[in-house]
Amino acid sequence: MSPDVYKLIHVAGILLVFLSLGGLALHGINGGTRDSNGARRLTTTTYGIGLFLILLGGFGWLGAVGMMSAGMPAWTWAKLGIWMAVGALLALPTVKPEFSRLVWIVAPLLGVLGAWLARAKPF
Repeated sequence: MSPDVYKLIHVAGILLVFLSLGGLALHGINGGTRDSNGARRLTTTTYGIGLFLILLGGFGWLGAVGMMSAGMPAWTWAKLGIWMAVGALLALPTVKPEFSRLVWIVAPLLGVLGAWLARAKPF
């Protein structure tokens, strides 16, 4: 498959993750709880599919351009750590709605850091 297709899959996953995380955070900011969230299944399913697409697209792209031949580059380990942190953010608005504003701020910052790592490949 073309590296561009993998990039598109990766970006589609990112969009799904941030869409669902924003919805969960906004629900928490507005005083919603886990039990009052009628769209919880939709947002968590979208979140899981998005994370899967991020990994599929990212590793597919690495393989398609030959970057995995000598093992994973160091910057990809940092990106994996960022995506693990973004993945963990799902629990905060659901379990502790008072942290929803923090998620609203931290999530895009982690996204920007991940994008910078992908573009700059600093290590």
